[in-house]
Amino acid sequence: MMLDITEGALEELTTTYARHNATTTGRPPARSLRRYRDGIVGDAAAADRAACWLRLVSVVEIYTETLLRRLSDEQPGRAPRGWSDVTESLKRHHNIDVAAVEGWARLDASFTVRNAVAHGLGRFTARQIEKGEPRKMRLIAVQVRDGAVVITPEALAACAETCRVFVTALDACSRPSTAFGPAQTEACRRLSG
Repeated sequence: MMLDITEGALEELTTTYARHNATTTGRPPARSLRRYRDGIVGDAAAADRAACWLRLVSVVEIYTETLLRRLSDEQPGRAPRGWSDVTESLKRHHNIDVAAVEGWARLDASFTVRNAVAHGLGRFTARQIEKGEPRKMRLIAVQVRDGAVVITPEALAACAETCRVFVTALDACSRPSTAFGPAQTEACRRLSG
């Protein structure tokens, strides 16, 4: 049985993606939006896909932070300063290595897309390029055109599935001794280091 916060996160992921599909299916091709930075031209459909991507990945981040608080019995203390604090606390205090959870590599690449959208209007930031982040796009089949991410409907569907898989796997690893038999418990223990 899943945690209530996991069920809530999965429902939010499903609803977000379904709402996106409901509002974009059957819509006639949109006119181009105005040019907004460095000559990038977008259309309403591309903007909708970027917004949905941003929301899907943000739901995973919020869920993971909520899970950390739940596992820590919501003890008062310093709030996490970001994603790295959350993942570090899960590993240090709860023996959950987020980087070893099923779907992590694809989710990490999805974060890169989200950050390009949120911080660079779809273009990779100088910091992302310096760290070699654009190479991760091959893992999730997101095209890069003129230094900007191109989120296709297929890539967005894959992102929604990646988020679902990761949330489900993280839920399982947060409570392996009560949720599974010996084989699954051992698998989570191996994943978590």
